[in-house]
Amino acid sequence: MIILHTSDWHLGKIFFGKKLTEEQAIFFEKNFFPLLKDIKPDLIIVTGDIIDRPNPDYETQRLFCEILLKLFKEKIPCIFILGNHDSKRITLFKEFLKYNNLIIIDDLSYFTNPIPWENEKGEKIYLYPLPYLSFYEFKENLENLCKKTFFQKNQFTLKDLVEILINLKENFLLKPAILLGHFAIEEGIFCGEEFPLTIIGNEEIFPLILFENFDVLLLGHLHRIQKIKEKVFYAGSILPYSFEEAKFKKGMWLLEIKNGILIKDENIFLDPPMKLKTIKGYFKDLIKSPPDNAYLKVILQDKEPVLHPFERLKSIFPNLLALEYEEKHTSFYFKDFSMEEISSNSKIEINEEKLFKDFYKYVEEKEIEEKLFHIFKKYLKEFKEENMEKEV
Repeated sequence: MIILHTSDWHLGKIFFGKKLTEEQAIFFEKNFFPLLKDIKPDLIIVTGDIIDRPNPDYETQRLFCEILLKLFKEKIPCIFILGNHDSKRITLFKEFLKYNNLIIIDDLSYFTNPIPWENEKGEKIYLYPLPYLSFYEFKENLENLCKKTFFQKNQFTLKDLVEILINLKENFLLKPAILLGHFAIEEGIFCGEEFPLTIIGNEEIFPLILFENFDVLLLGHLHRIQKIKEKVFYAGSILPYSFEEAKFKKGMWLLEIKNGILIKDENIFLDPPMKLKTIKGYFKDLIKSPPDNAYLKVILQDKEPVLHPFERLKSIFPNLLALEYEEKHTSFYFKDFSMEEISSNSKIEINEEKLFKDFYKYVEEKEIEEKLFHIFKKYLKEFKEENMEKEV
């Protein structure tokens, strides 16, 4: 049985103010669906964070609908589970989609009644979906399954509830047992973009030993593609969603199961439709750079602030998305006052004339002319006199 494992699509992602639906649409059109035609998997598994925001806009929902329609036309079954970013809106027509072999799972019912999946050759697996649910959703689902109320005597955590759920099936797992989940495990590698799965302020990262009786774990949430302890697979995100991720390859897993045993796992790397780059340097050098259409983050090494650096560099880098200084500093013309100096009974002495001279020199890169400085002093004097009259 050939399984294609993908995850963390984050459709509708807004990246430093830029919406990535166009890039995501190109990815599916140019990369994802041509891949499906080549490998013809028996099953596609998507382990959460299909949508980026809990209240997706029309454009995002339309893109998801187009993807579903193409999956239906390709006649490739697909199982989705929800992640911590996902919207319940995408489950609205789940019963209808199920009849078309597009299954969206948003509760725990399939975990206690696993999905038996068999291909045309008779190879059979059992899928145990564990979608992301908030703590109280998880508790309510579990209470309905167990016919038991929690929180009567003890304070449970999400980790405790997951362990209770697994213990319900531990001695009755149908083999090969494949868990589909959206969470972090202790051995996983974060790369900065993932939002933590939280409960009462504490991040929940599960120990792998909790899932030791499962044959394979196909997981979402961590954005870096990785394999852990030979049986845990994170597909990672389809595109880089942070500048830190840009150095890692993006793709998905191709898995083959034969006679109940995982006999093959292969990374399939796909080039994103856009390039993310971080460049570092001094403004005077960067402004002379050749044009670059990559999505850029610029780190300025200048010790003093540059006037309108973002707008000026945009002419060279049209897709400049972020700019920061390598060293945090205050502007050269501001004194760093301590809290003791700034009290209700004290006044901060500011030499406006020196401040203006310094500012002029920084902007024009030369000393101010005496004639111009005289005009400044004249208007500064008039301004102060007007303010004194108003105060009186």
